[in-house]
Amino acid sequence: MSIDADQRGYVSATAGPTITARARRSPLLFVGLALFAIIITILVTQSRPADNQDLSIENSAPNGSRAVAQILRDQGVGVRQVNLLGDAHIEDPEHTTLVIVAGSSYLSSAQSDSVAGYPGDIVYLGLTAESLEAADPDLYVDYAEPGTAVVANCADPDAVAAEETRTGQDSISTGGLAVPQAELCFPDANGGYAYARVETSHGSRTFIANPTIASNDKLDELGNAALALRTMGHHESVTWYVGSYADTTTLTWGEDGSAPDRITANPNFLPPGTADALFALGLAALVAAFWRARRFGPLVTEPLPVVVRSSEATRGRARLYRRARATGRSTAAIRGLIALRMGQRLGVPRAAGKAGLLEAIARATGRASGDVESLLYGPPPANETAMMHLVERLDQLESEVHRP
Repeated sequence: MSIDADQRGYVSATAGPTITARARRSPLLFVGLALFAIIITILVTQSRPADNQDLSIENSAPNGSRAVAQILRDQGVGVRQVNLLGDAHIEDPEHTTLVIVAGSSYLSSAQSDSVAGYPGDIVYLGLTAESLEAADPDLYVDYAEPGTAVVANCADPDAVAAEETRTGQDSISTGGLAVPQAELCFPDANGGYAYARVETSHGSRTFIANPTIASNDKLDELGNAALALRTMGHHESVTWYVGSYADTTTLTWGEDGSAPDRITANPNFLPPGTADALFALGLAALVAAFWRARRFGPLVTEPLPVVVRSSEATRGRARLYRRARATGRSTAAIRGLIALRMGQRLGVPRAAGKAGLLEAIARATGRASGDVESLLYGPPPANETAMMHLVERLDQLESEVHRP
């Protein structure tokens, strides 16, 4: 025997608000909880941020250079990476090799000047016109056919030990001029070179045109390992710089962290901290978009045909007219409807035209034909108040028309 709920004295509770309703009522709370959960997940799953920069010594992917750094460390060379020139603080430039990845293609003129004035050896992985010109005005960047195997064919001991390497997209060219202060190696069929060492008053400047020889996946090809390790292993420490557009600082060295006679002005368009500010603004825009967005969910289907009441359609069209302040169009629609009703009531055929309709209305109401014409075919009202006054007069005119 079942007992009815009413006999037990129980009452049914109304269903509480759903999670979706609560989220729409207080979206900031749910957004904050979601961000907190995402941050905790990132901190738990990743003990350190992944490095996917090209030729970064912290990147173990094929495009990284972690293998070079590990081998140099095994040989007793200290290797550290900086992403800001201002963080270099090289205490002993005489015994520190500075490696500029990708030929300092991100550097501004002030940054390039500070690097060129470094009183120690520099290895450029990649070429730029500014770095070559700073080492020797007779050297410039030219195009090369990538992937071509080239032999040393020079007296430089590091290039001779490597014996063979491959060209990249760029090459070092002299335009056929003799450059006695530069040792050019690995010539290609177009007259360019894949390697150059220039002795300057500040120290040696070594240029490796193909930066991928130091990548993890290319290091074991031909003589790439010998060329990279020998050029970077002349001193007991290496400072490895991976540039970016976010860096607006200049190179620092010396025991006090300041470079003598270096360029201190920074004409870079982007001020320091621009990258962090843009990231914060992007995150704020994403949160605001999520907060202001409508509820996500499937589309609601409605069976067709849909019956819409004429009163609803009339009110909707009136609201559109009012929102657009289209008093002229609204008045024209009202005049046309009233004229049609009066013509049907008086039995005026459509073929009678404007003159026939005005004559019939004037005869039925006793008004002058000009007065009727000004009401039905006059100029549109200037504002909503004038339109309402005109509608009242049209309604009065229609009420005076009786079927003959």
